[in-house]
Amino acid sequence: MPQSGTMEVWNGTEVEVDHIKPLEGRGARFDIEAEDGRKWRVDVTQAQGGDIEIVTTWRDGQLADLDEPDWLEDVMGRLTVTA
Repeated sequence: MPQSGTMEVWNGTEVEVDHIKPLEGRGARFDIEAEDGRKWRVDVTQAQGGDIEIVTTWRDGQLADLDEPDWLEDVMGRLTVTA
């Protein structure tokens, strides 16, 4: 079952993870927001080891072009994603 909640990543950053919806096939969409106001919407699939695709990103509520954070795979690895 997809999960939502708050977690701390390896570098001490606290992030809020919200499950948005299941995806067709096997996977899910999540919003991941860091304590500094950056936010990523990502799709995670079960195929080939759980591919992560960044759908869109925001900074302080405004669309922004953000790089993938070093800790994103750590966060997604802690979640259980099923259809």
